[in-house]
Amino acid sequence: MFEKLSDNLNLLMTETHISADELGRRTGLPASTIKKIRNHYNPNPTLTTLLPLAEFFAVTLDQLIGNEPLPATRIKGQYQKNLNKMHSIPVLTWEETIDWPTTKNAAHSTIATEHTYSKNAYALIVEEDDWENLTKGTALIADPALTPEHRDFIIVHKTGQKIPSLKQALFDEEKIYLKSVIQGYNIAPLTTEHTILGIVVEFRKNLRKTMVPII
Repeated sequence: MFEKLSDNLNLLMTETHISADELGRRTGLPASTIKKIRNHYNPNPTLTTLLPLAEFFAVTLDQLIGNEPLPATRIKGQYQKNLNKMHSIPVLTWEETIDWPTTKNAAHSTIATEHTYSKNAYALIVEEDDWENLTKGTALIADPALTPEHRDFIIVHKTGQKIPSLKQALFDEEKIYLKSVIQGYNIAPLTTEHTILGIVVEFRKNLRKTMVPII
């Protein structure tokens, strides 16, 4: 009955570029259950497992398990967003992040995300065109409540500079180093002159913004 389920789930996840961990978070299912289905280790999944998957990928239950073919007219990579869980994140200027959140009552454009971050999370727009792997116009969502880990991208401000910058945090033993996103720049140690203003948790492209007051 479920012979095509694994193939269909793998196909849909590949099209959507989503991992088992992320799919589990969005559907409320254990990532281990999703991985078992993908690898044919769960030959008899329950309806409570299958229905959230079908709903997420906007297909019927019969299409998911293979009783019917997946719709040929589907938009590959499309999935069902939970609009009830959308959150608005204010888009700041790079200068504003230095004093954030003391400027929280000002009006900002916003972007929406399905993820839940701290109340002081914010977004920034890449304004340069020479950043490695980040095109101009990309939105960065940062959460100041998080603690950086190895290879995290962070928003950091150095005393005396007018605007903060984006760096990658590299941990070596008990020291933290900052790697620039601009090729050719040296790796520098994190010092007491640096203040970490947020950990980048999302990269977003093709941003559509609306101006709303932040209250």
